[in-house]
Amino acid sequence: MKAGIILAIIVVIVLIFGGSIVGVWNNLNRNYQEVGGGESHYSAALNTCTQKVEGVWTIANQYMKHESETFKGVAQARSGYQAAADAFEAAAKQGDTEKMTEAGKGVVQAALAFRVQIEAYPQLRAVETAQENMRNLEEAVNEIKTALDDWVSSIQKYNTYRGNAWPSIVGSFFKKFPSEIKYYKGKVTELDINQLNPEKK
Repeated sequence: MKAGIILAIIVVIVLIFGGSIVGVWNNLNRNYQEVGGGESHYSAALNTCTQKVEGVWTIANQYMKHESETFKGVAQARSGYQAAADAFEAAAKQGDTEKMTEAGKGVVQAALAFRVQIEAYPQLRAVETAQENMRNLEEAVNEIKTALDDWVSSIQKYNTYRGNAWPSIVGSFFKKFPSEIKYYKGKVTELDINQLNPEKK
């Protein structure tokens, strides 16, 4: 009878002890996975931000180039129209019909070219585009900050739990769970915005 009671007590103790170990292992594993997930989220956010920075440079360069070319086109069209108009007036003063006809064609062609450039001019939105890109970049930077905060919080949660007495004892038997996870320490100079400009690569 006594042996049966003692055996039952031992079984209960073993079950409680085993259940406690399983519970600690589950908590350690959950916290450890959260740290890994936080690191992955941060890495993805950083990568997205890098791509957006490169995209901002690419779009800005394209629009600035387009704007520059359009301004140049407007100036050339205006100059061409003025030259054609002067040639027509000079031919008219001379009374040279053939020259007037050629100059007239030149005036019409120059006027059409000038009109095309003028119609394109109001569509330029370099400043608005740059502002929109900066808003997108700001969102990406905020996402990085949020991801980094979450990652740091998950590390702190793991280290705090792992440092408690019983989890520390149980965790020491499993190589999977380090006694402490180092906090992320990034280099301020790692992200060089200018180096992400495609024209400087």
